[in-house]
Amino acid sequence: MSISAASTSVIADPEMAQLALPPLSRAAVFLDVDGTLLDLKPDPREVVSHAALREMLQQLRSACDGALALISGRAISDLDRIFSPLKLHAAGAHGGQLRLPEREWALNPHLMDHARAPLRSYEAQHPGLLLEDKGVSLAVHYRHRPELEAEIERLMAKLCPRGEITLQRGKHVVELRPAICDKGTAIAAFMQEPVFQNREPVFFGDDLTDEAGFAKVNELGGVSVRVGASLPSVAKLCIADVSTLFECLSLWVERMK
Repeated sequence: MSISAASTSVIADPEMAQLALPPLSRAAVFLDVDGTLLDLKPDPREVVSHAALREMLQQLRSACDGALALISGRAISDLDRIFSPLKLHAAGAHGGQLRLPEREWALNPHLMDHARAPLRSYEAQHPGLLLEDKGVSLAVHYRHRPELEAEIERLMAKLCPRGEITLQRGKHVVELRPAICDKGTAIAAFMQEPVFQNREPVFFGDDLTDEAGFAKVNELGGVSVRVGASLPSVAKLCIADVSTLFECLSLWVERMK
């Protein structure tokens, strides 16, 4: 997929940003978590939501009649921890897990069995790394060991059976994930559900892992919004940061009152 920032409009004012979005009464809302709804942390296990965010998400879900889902690289169980006691429709592990309105689905975690032992051994030999086992995907976080980036990528590339597993890069993380799914396929699955059908998809994300979601939403005629302007993107709109997004979403809810 070609990524270019040429057609991305940067909007600094949250009031103007929410005016670029469709009314919530006809929107299907998709939200990445880390770097989008919540600031990144040195250790992803430290990330938790705050009460104001949970309250805003409840209002947002109500305003769009339930057509809201988290689209994350995290496992769904971890999303539930972060947003507890709130439980939302969600795609975890880049679409490898889905909690749809009427059913749940996940790929077979045994797909990653061949890679677990080598990556655990590598983590043990290199203090500062964190191996995150999501069942259907495996992520190595190297924020504290950036000098190992190229070496980690080479190791993980060797663990990708051709056609079955792909390498996903992110912010100080490299991940093995199933090749048949990504955030775009997750959004497409939600858009087939009755709660989401006949609505205009809107997806907010911040990272390379979100580009497939942006592309799918663009294909469906929706609105793609990148949080942060540090990298080229296929997203149509860009807003500054996590706090600006919170204000934008809050104003979007207010439009419905």
